[in-house]
Amino acid sequence: MSPESAFELGLAAQILIILTSFFATALTATFSIGGGLLLIAVMGAIAPATAVVPVHGAIMLGGNAGRAAVFRQHLDLKVFLAVLAGALIGALIGGQIVTTLPATALRLLIGGFILFSQWGPKLTIPYGRASFFFAGIFSTILNLFVGASGPFITALLAQVPHYSRLNLQATAAACMTVQHGLKVVVFAVAGFLFAPWLPLILMSITAGFLGTLLG
Repeated sequence: MSPESAFELGLAAQILIILTSFFATALTATFSIGGGLLLIAVMGAIAPATAVVPVHGAIMLGGNAGRAAVFRQHLDLKVFLAVLAGALIGALIGGQIVTTLPATALRLLIGGFILFSQWGPKLTIPYGRASFFFAGIFSTILNLFVGASGPFITALLAQVPHYSRLNLQATAAACMTVQHGLKVVVFAVAGFLFAPWLPLILMSITAGFLGTLLG
């Protein structure tokens, strides 16, 4: 029987998730990419499939919000608002489907995405004014299903000619905060109970913020 709360995972599994959150956010704060994939890969191996995406989303919401706050002065507001508009639409579309999928399908999607992101062909994302709006739609839908769409958003933002590393960090973090926040709302409305997982989520967010400062 799958564990229904963080406590049923066992102490060792909880510590592993908290430590992974620390190193994942440190990795993202340093290189702008990779932390979300690392965390969901670990959680996908030890947590129940039905909890992986929503709990990962709550943890990453805190981690990205912390990073966005640290780098807030470097946020590109116009790009963020374009992604936000697309993300709202993406959440409405994806939310109608993801909450009806069986646990096995979600686990296969997460595993397939991780494999594709590491060994699949690198996608060429067209860069233009409208790209950020459509990226918000697509990446939010992707985020609802596989939990880690950060590489997609970061790849697009990295094409902005005038961006410094700090601009990239701040804008990507703000965009992912919105996407993970919408994901939490979608799963909460669908009936996922976050309360039994809240202690693990809060400890992981705290560890993630410390990782951000280190990174």
